[in-house]
Amino acid sequence: MADSDRVQDALAAYLDHLEMGGAEPDFSHLTEEERAELQELVDALELTEGIAFGSGGEQSPAPVAATPEGERFLEALRDLLPPRVRLEADDNRLVARIGDVAIVDRFVLGTFGGRVRAWVVDAGSAGAVEDDGEAFADLGRAFRMFPDTSAIALVGRDLSCLVVEPEDTAPQIRVPAGSLVARRYKRAVGPVTDALPAYLDELIPYWTPMPAFDRDAGVHIDVGEVAGDLVRAAVENQRGIGGRARKGNPKKDALSAFGDREVRAVDALVEALFDGSLSPAGVEARIDKAAGR
Repeated sequence: MADSDRVQDALAAYLDHLEMGGAEPDFSHLTEEERAELQELVDALELTEGIAFGSGGEQSPAPVAATPEGERFLEALRDLLPPRVRLEADDNRLVARIGDVAIVDRFVLGTFGGRVRAWVVDAGSAGAVEDDGEAFADLGRAFRMFPDTSAIALVGRDLSCLVVEPEDTAPQIRVPAGSLVARRYKRAVGPVTDALPAYLDELIPYWTPMPAFDRDAGVHIDVGEVAGDLVRAAVENQRGIGGRARKGNPKKDALSAFGDREVRAVDALVEALFDGSLSPAGVEARIDKAAGR
């Protein structure tokens, strides 16, 4: 019987090697059944025909356009893409048309944040697809076929671009009538040299440098003072409970006896915890000692 955890760990190592440039994994510890299950998972991943994200630093092979329109698309973007974006030809031919407009060339752009499929369409402008009522349904099916796709960029012959995201193809409820209508694209048609690099910039995580910690800056908290105020308030609360207890009640005498000694003991305990001289495991023994037990 295959160990699913071992198979998942092996798959993670395979993906780390494929997409992050990690060490080539060793599967010699897997049983034949586990290797067969791992191969099924790898084959399923390859069916998406996506591209490896890569670590962003390496260069992918220069994509080859199948049409003059595709070559113009590549030429326009060659020097404009963010440095951590990989551009490759998309060999998938499962989708041939969007509405009434044919797809003449296609590419995949990969980043850490997701993949974008750029489809060059047989239309003067990408706006022709925006006005095509059937395009919504076709794009919705395309996103279901390629679940790894963050957006589809439709590019016209004039190098105008419409970036469509999965939520753009979902229906919406019209207010106040409540009727169900098709979703309209939220991004405007614009030059591909502006629209596509801008969207890719949104996908790529931006990590700001970790600032150096300045121990002399910021707010300083006097733990002893804060703890002392809280402890004194807690002790006075217990003394009040003792004062309200009936006479002859042992609890009344014990609580009424609380005072500065207890405040100092608990205050010292808190400061010791804060500076690390006392571990949490030693709190109970410290309390027992303070109580004389």
